[in-house]
Amino acid sequence: MQGWLARGDLARLDLAFSRDQAQKVYVQDRLRESAEQVRQWLDQGAAIYICGSLQGMAAGVDQALIDMLGAEAVELLIEQGRYRRDVY
Repeated sequence: MQGWLARGDLARLDLAFSRDQAQKVYVQDRLRESAEQVRQWLDQGAAIYICGSLQGMAAGVDQALIDMLGAEAVELLIEQGRYRRDVY
């Protein structure tokens, strides 16, 4: 991912480590910190892809998106195929 960022394939890379450091940072924390930027990207047609734990990370991301966008907007993203999850 660092290589993609260096080559310009990614415009931004926000990392969240909940197990590798003393202060835990979660994906949903990063989403909330970047709420305005995420809304702008979605307005421009962006999609959200998440992969990870169904019980922990996915549930937290779902709630963060609902808090940020509203439940109807999240449902619309799902219907449009713009919010995809690979969770286990």
